[in-house]
Amino acid sequence: MEIFPERVQKLWDEWQLRSMVLVSLFLQIVLTIFSNRRKFTVAIWIRILIWSAYLSADWVATVSLGTLSQLGDSEGKHDDMDPHHTLMAFWAPFLLLHLGGPGTITAYSLEDNELWLRHLLGLVVQVGVAFYVFLRSWTSRTPLTFLSIPMFVAGIIKYGERTWVLRSASQQNFGDALLPVPDPGPDYAEFAKKYYPTRYQLQTEHLTKKETTGTTTALGLQSIIDGDHGTKLILGGKYINEAYLLFVEQLRHLYADLILSLDDQQKSEGIIRYLSSEEAFKVVEAELSFLYDVLYTKAVVVYSPLGILLRTVSFLSIISTLVAFSFFIEKHEFSNVDINITYALLFGAIFLEIYAIVMLILSDWSIVWLCSSKRKYTLLTNWIHRAITSFPSLTSGKRWSRSMAQNNLIDSCLRNKTKFDHEVNSFFDKNKFLERYWYIAWEKVDDMKEPIFSFLLEMTKDVGWDLEKLLKHRGDYVITKKGDSISSKLGWSIVAVEFDHSILLWHIATDLFSYINDDDEDPINPKSENAT
Repeated sequence: MEIFPERVQKLWDEWQLRSMVLVSLFLQIVLTIFSNRRKFTVAIWIRILIWSAYLSADWVATVSLGTLSQLGDSEGKHDDMDPHHTLMAFWAPFLLLHLGGPGTITAYSLEDNELWLRHLLGLVVQVGVAFYVFLRSWTSRTPLTFLSIPMFVAGIIKYGERTWVLRSASQQNFGDALLPVPDPGPDYAEFAKKYYPTRYQLQTEHLTKKETTGTTTALGLQSIIDGDHGTKLILGGKYINEAYLLFVEQLRHLYADLILSLDDQQKSEGIIRYLSSEEAFKVVEAELSFLYDVLYTKAVVVYSPLGILLRTVSFLSIISTLVAFSFFIEKHEFSNVDINITYALLFGAIFLEIYAIVMLILSDWSIVWLCSSKRKYTLLTNWIHRAITSFPSLTSGKRWSRSMAQNNLIDSCLRNKTKFDHEVNSFFDKNKFLERYWYIAWEKVDDMKEPIFSFLLEMTKDVGWDLEKLLKHRGDYVITKKGDSISSKLGWSIVAVEFDHSILLWHIATDLFSYINDDDEDPINPKSENAT
């Protein structure tokens, strides 16, 4: 008994491999173009699109390779391959390219980085399967078989890059790479007392002098960071270079749970304190953008001399394959459909490479390199600088969404926003899903930059840069500033309860108070009728 008609089965046998290869190419294009947008887009549809494409891409490419390895088995040809299938066998290294993934995404979540050993095993297995397909096609000894060699080189490079990046971004390897060589050195406490205060005082005096003479503070800071007082800054470099310095020397160490030195603290203060709120937040935005690139993309490999070399070899391999296929391969013995699919794979691979190169040139990493190489490679840096400034919409203001998620506890408890039955709720864990997506609202927070930054500066003036004292303030600083009467009435909600309890109390109180008439300018004034 046939489940499907013979006509349908024949159509499926003829098109299953072709359709899966095209779907694999489509998924790579989607990931390349859209994956980086989740840095600055909070729309749920973009996350669903990236998540589904990320999970499907490896599966489709793996199944396609498995199907390629079985070509001719139904006809009893296990050792050699039908000449008509030789062109399909040529698709195997393209699937390795797809398994390597685009440079814009290697991991969807941090947990994916911890699975680098699984990807290493996948690299060995899938390269073995592709090589098996290649050996079976070798018996035909057509020029097309030799064209598979440069594509194999490009595919192995791409897949190897992905595995290496996942390993580098895993929690253990990320931290181990930052650990310095053990060196007992001198007595650090005595050394810090003698050296760092003097250095920090000189930096502060230099910055203050720059500010009073009319030059911008950012330029003074840039001069200290770069040691270059005469070089004209690259567009955006005065923020990005500072952010890169803080990222390399501090942020990635904090992410790896390493301890910062007193010099790191003073260097960070020397940069941030003399910036405006807008400038300070731009520096932080760029720092987080660098961290995102390291954890979720191929930035560790791509933005390095070795990565540029590998990218060049990969690109030249694909170009040479396209030229040879177009001019030296006799195509009359192959199906027109298969020839068109092969051209689609070749042009698709070239498009993805060119897109990656353009994104590399327009990235913050290029601006860092331009700032450090301005004098060494004048013509090249000027050309890249002109290319960057020609696309300002691609290089500015797109490092995050400028929004923060808000979850209203009272609203989520009182309103029943779904009407699923009990079995469906239990199966899909409805409450956790709703708390993460349905009850979340995103609000723009640009107007909060100035109050937050001003408040931090005010606290550091009163408390100083003693981090232990600074971190002990869980909110009592504001109440204390309002007077003893307010502190005696509301202080219990901050210092007398656990931290999570205090957050819930003030979340509910703030939400209830937001419904009160806004006529009162000072809501916590004890004389306010509404406040009581």
